[in-house]
Amino acid sequence: MTLTLPGSLGAVVALIMVLAALAGWRRAVPEDLGGWRAERLEAFHAWQARSPAHEVWDHPDAPVLVTIPAGSYLQGSPVTEAERFPEESPQRPVSIRHAIAVGKYPVTRGEYARFIQDSGYKPRTVCRGYAGETELLPRWHFSWRRPGFDQTNSDPAVCISWHDAKAYVDWLGRRTGKSYRLLTEAEWEYAARAGTRTSRWWGDDPAKGCDAANGADLSAKDRFTDWDVANCRDGALFTAPVGSYHPNGFGLYDMLGNVWQWVEDCAADGYRDAPADGSAYSGAAGGDCSLRMMRGGSWHSNPRYVRSAVRRADGADIGYAAYGIRVARDP
Repeated sequence: MTLTLPGSLGAVVALIMVLAALAGWRRAVPEDLGGWRAERLEAFHAWQARSPAHEVWDHPDAPVLVTIPAGSYLQGSPVTEAERFPEESPQRPVSIRHAIAVGKYPVTRGEYARFIQDSGYKPRTVCRGYAGETELLPRWHFSWRRPGFDQTNSDPAVCISWHDAKAYVDWLGRRTGKSYRLLTEAEWEYAARAGTRTSRWWGDDPAKGCDAANGADLSAKDRFTDWDVANCRDGALFTAPVGSYHPNGFGLYDMLGNVWQWVEDCAADGYRDAPADGSAYSGAAGGDCSLRMMRGGSWHSNPRYVRSAVRRADGADIGYAAYGIRVARDP
């Protein structure tokens, strides 16, 4: 006996089945990491043979870290800094009391894929990716796997929410037996400035930074003709493989540009309530912990946002094709 559904009901059932299949496709496409893991293991053994000074690499699946020294700096931007935002005030001295091991690069797509594969973590992040428009927009099929443009496993992972970033560092801790975490805002800015007081670690002119950062520039304006861009070419339209540009004075790559990097802190009103010892702002003075901070700008950012003092807040469950991760741990 053949069961025949009414036309309208049959169409609804068929649509549900198609949507379920597509949703399963979005979630469950496996990553082939065999080649990536073999290359990582080879690189890890080569690194161990060299034992580079000031670097830490705990496990082939983990990011390489650079140890930066304790020190003090002025957090925020002076009133004379061009294009500054009010929330970058007031400038104040901050002390980083202990050395920190900081990710040499943003977490790569390959590293993040290995986390997903090993942990079974299922991100629930709604990704705002590239659909051909100037702005990044949410689509059901966008995810860290498919942000709307092609990536290699050496590109920075994108479409990452703060909750995803926290899940990643927790997994790193289990994987390595070390205490991985996100940087605090104060630690991040100290690491980004690397002893400088200019608006960017290479100076104040964004047009002199196309060999140092992947931001919105003439390479992007070829596609996004209405963008405000730096007057130079970095050669990348979307993300670029990590380490494609010069490092700052601490030997850290992509501290500015490529991807925004989540930090530990809750959103705060400027710097006035944040601790001056480099610890994370917990929201105890009224900050909104449904909003979390990120730093650094991205490939999608105009030059005003690719500065050391710039601060961005967003929902802890939000992901963009320009949001990524940088990790830290105490050495």
